[in-house]
Amino acid sequence: MMTDAELTILSLLSEGARHGYELQQLIDERGLREWLTIGFSSIYYLLNRLERQKLLSSELRPEGRGPAQKLFSITEAGRGVLQTAVSDLLRQPRALGSGFELGLANMMVLQPRQVYQTLHHHHHDLQQRLNAITKAYERNQSEPGTAPHIAALYTHSLALMQAELGWLTTFLENWKELYPGVENAPAEEPEAHSAVTRINPRSAQSEPAKMIQRLKRIPPTTGE
Repeated sequence: MMTDAELTILSLLSEGARHGYELQQLIDERGLREWLTIGFSSIYYLLNRLERQKLLSSELRPEGRGPAQKLFSITEAGRGVLQTAVSDLLRQPRALGSGFELGLANMMVLQPRQVYQTLHHHHHDLQQRLNAITKAYERNQSEPGTAPHIAALYTHSLALMQAELGWLTTFLENWKELYPGVENAPAEEPEAHSAVTRINPRSAQSEPAKMIQRLKRIPPTTGE
């Protein structure tokens, strides 16, 4: 199974042949850093791996007075793999029963105060991410000619985060009514549950975040 970074590279190269540093620039220009974590050295590692898999081809091109640089192009096999992968991502609804949903299903192993505080942190972290994505989208929108697939990437993410924030706000208010005072007292950490309560609250949303990312971060291909 291909990684998100590999699919992104294939997608960018489906638009035309490019050097590795050009791919890095495109990832920044299109705001894909909000969803994709990939270093400069990783770009070349992935390019070489995709080339070994016959999904890319390359040729050396002189660059002015400097040394020749590799120019990478997607192969027909690579285009076919990319189109199949993107179609699968767009067709499949987000998976349930794992990650955050699994935490909800088992939250009663925690004390009411722990549930409230963990989800309160979740709410805070998600709000910060929503603010960051909103600012990035506004910057992207200020540039002329924003591509429809880039707008879709942002608006889909924003809609999901706004919906989850709304759910969390309602849940937390209901939880306070069910367990008065949970927002004011320190969380209890019984020994039997100490391993659970030390988990970073951010981890509660890691899997849903991955589900969201898989659906959005690949720009559309050209051709059939």
